[in-house]
Amino acid sequence: MIIRNVFFDVTQEHEAKFLKLLNHMVVESNKEDGCSPYQLWRNAHDPYSYVLVEHWETQGHLDAHGKTPQWIDFNDTVNGYLKSDYDEHHYNEIPR
Repeated sequence: MIIRNVFFDVTQEHEAKFLKLLNHMVVESNKEDGCSPYQLWRNAHDPYSYVLVEHWETQGHLDAHGKTPQWIDFNDTVNGYLKSDYDEHHYNEIPR
């Protein structure tokens, strides 16, 4: 299992465009093999701060996601809606 969290600080004037783009990403990404779940969350204390939480079964599934039309569109577009470039963190499960 790989978990990727992507953090966004959205400009107020672009929030509607950001949400439209990300809502499309969430819907389409949840249809992909190896993805469960793919969710967008808003910071409870900062209404323009969001995190995208992605769970992928394998690195191969995550790599395939990066080649989808919705990801390419997202990556080409999203930073124009942000105060600064998005910040991405990857996590691997610790074996017991």
